[in-house]
Amino acid sequence: MKKQSLVQMLVSTILIAGCSQQQPTEIQPKQPSSVSTFSVEQARENLTFAKDQYLKMIEHVENKRHQYNRPACEQDPTMICIPRSQEHGGIFMEKYAKWTNGFFPGLMWKLLANKQEIEWNEGEEQKLYQSAKYFQQALENDASLASTHDLGFMLYDSYGEALHYEGLDSTTRQKYIQLLDTGRATLATRFSDQEGVIKSWDFEPHMKLTTMENGEQKVGFYSLSDPWTFPVIIDNMMNLEYLFDSDVERYHHIGFSHAEQTMVNHYFYDEADTAKQYPLSYHVFDYGENKPGNWQGLGNVSAWARGQGWSLYGYLTVVEAMQRARTDLSNYPDFTAHLHRLLASVEHLLGDQYVPYWDFWAARDNAYEYAENKSPETAVYSGILELCAKRLEEHITPYKGYRPQVLEASMLSEESRNRLAGKKNWYGEEVIQGDKLVPCGSKPYPASHQKIPRDTSASALFASAFYRFATITKDVELRQRYAKLADNIMLELTQNYRTDRNTNREISQDLGFVLAEATGNMGSAGEIDTPIVYGDFYFVEANIRKIAYELSR
Repeated sequence: MKKQSLVQMLVSTILIAGCSQQQPTEIQPKQPSSVSTFSVEQARENLTFAKDQYLKMIEHVENKRHQYNRPACEQDPTMICIPRSQEHGGIFMEKYAKWTNGFFPGLMWKLLANKQEIEWNEGEEQKLYQSAKYFQQALENDASLASTHDLGFMLYDSYGEALHYEGLDSTTRQKYIQLLDTGRATLATRFSDQEGVIKSWDFEPHMKLTTMENGEQKVGFYSLSDPWTFPVIIDNMMNLEYLFDSDVERYHHIGFSHAEQTMVNHYFYDEADTAKQYPLSYHVFDYGENKPGNWQGLGNVSAWARGQGWSLYGYLTVVEAMQRARTDLSNYPDFTAHLHRLLASVEHLLGDQYVPYWDFWAARDNAYEYAENKSPETAVYSGILELCAKRLEEHITPYKGYRPQVLEASMLSEESRNRLAGKKNWYGEEVIQGDKLVPCGSKPYPASHQKIPRDTSASALFASAFYRFATITKDVELRQRYAKLADNIMLELTQNYRTDRNTNREISQDLGFVLAEATGNMGSAGEIDTPIVYGDFYFVEANIRKIAYELSR
């Protein structure tokens, strides 16, 4: 089935019913400011800026300038590696089969498909087209990659976006359609009829610890005593649109089943939300142990910002798909009511801070309590537990009250504890101290660690989802409410976080990135407070959706 063009989709006759659940009565979200307005002209200027930036990045990559390569990219000069983020002062080039690889060509296809909204110089469209096709080649084998659930990001956000572009030649178009069909069939193999969900990861989690041996740093991976066995992460909701954009009934069943089980198992409420009006998403749920967790969040129970975006955006696509479902929906729960709760939840979390901290709770006075929460009711491991200050830039702190943690050694397997016996940690203390695990020493971290990073990629994702909802809902009040909230987010991103206007990462503009201050994986100390291609992708998408929203009014 040919994927609709974005503008066609957004101005289509698909309508979402108005909000049917009871409106919040105890905790009211802050109303967006009405001082300034984000305009269509600004959206178009953002798209032109993005086009110019990515042409600049393409030139750097072609000339092998300013690159920070994954080792595999250095070892095999024939490999097509793809820009992912700004790391170590350069463009981080990612190897094959990584979940982020679809966003770079996908962003170029988005710009090409909406070329009428962009100012072009001679030869630029053709250059962007040839570059998009070139980098797209790197994902051909991923259509049969059954070891990951991320095929929606990798294939649908690249090959699927290419189908929007009217200038795509017919031979390439047919090839891309076939690869998309192959990818759907591959993704469906990860669905468990017994659990009713698509399994996310096949790997077991390990704790990454740095020890000092003979005066040198040694990084090792240590197994846990109680690892997950069937993990599903909230990001997986973003795969469902890929399955729904098909005429195959089986794929629709998989999508709705996954949405149902996620809705049942993946949500909790802030303790202050006594009325339980604003559901929050865990990052991961283990269907083997029936325990939730937060591999990428502040703690096992917290509000990881981008995770709330995956949640909201994912259920928006589910509700849209209900209008064209090829499977019986009578036994499924009310996804529309859940979507409205998620809209209100993100609105409540944002308040008037349109670019959130990487985890919404990271700046709370008791943030350290969430980080140190190891309740047996949850999956007890998260990356934050092993995040030593030496792994971060000197000015970065992941949360308020950041300090070394003393853990129970029993969280590691006996084999891992034996391997660590007698070893010193990065800070010169023994890692295993009796029944305790001390990965980062016991002394306070330097006072220079002050800045809690925000995440512009989450903001861009929120804005795109809000515009999308505002375009298709028939509820006038909600339409205006969430379009205005999206406008406020986009105005903030445009004025203060574009790389030509942000004061924190001046080099980012020279490298070709669009948005500064995204945060990738805090627990792994990866891509912190830096441009990332998927942040740029959703920023471009949000600008396109802004234009589509105005056309639909």
